[in-house]
Amino acid sequence: MTASLTCRKVASLEAGSVYAWETAEGAAGNLLIDPGGSIARPCTPEGIAFGDMLLDKNTGNMEHPDPDPGLRRTFLIAASAIFQEAGRWGRLPDKITRTYW
Repeated sequence: MTASLTCRKVASLEAGSVYAWETAEGAAGNLLIDPGGSIARPCTPEGIAFGDMLLDKNTGNMEHPDPDPGLRRTFLIAASAIFQEAGRWGRLPDKITRTYW
């Protein structure tokens, strides 16, 4: 089985960068990456963070995971892909596409 993920930066705000993500399976959402590029949180398309779930790349820990395992998994995959590309390029990417088997 092949799965894919696409993330694209849709806004740069004072609160950070907003990414829209979607999978080939139909899941979609938004992430807010803080201005320091180390904290990812679920957010609205306007960049307003919601819920308590967050991923801190500096510690590698997820805090307050969402009870929905599908949402939690796709959030982790999207945030990890953004952080990996930022590490490779030295800046937050504009667009990311990943394919998984």
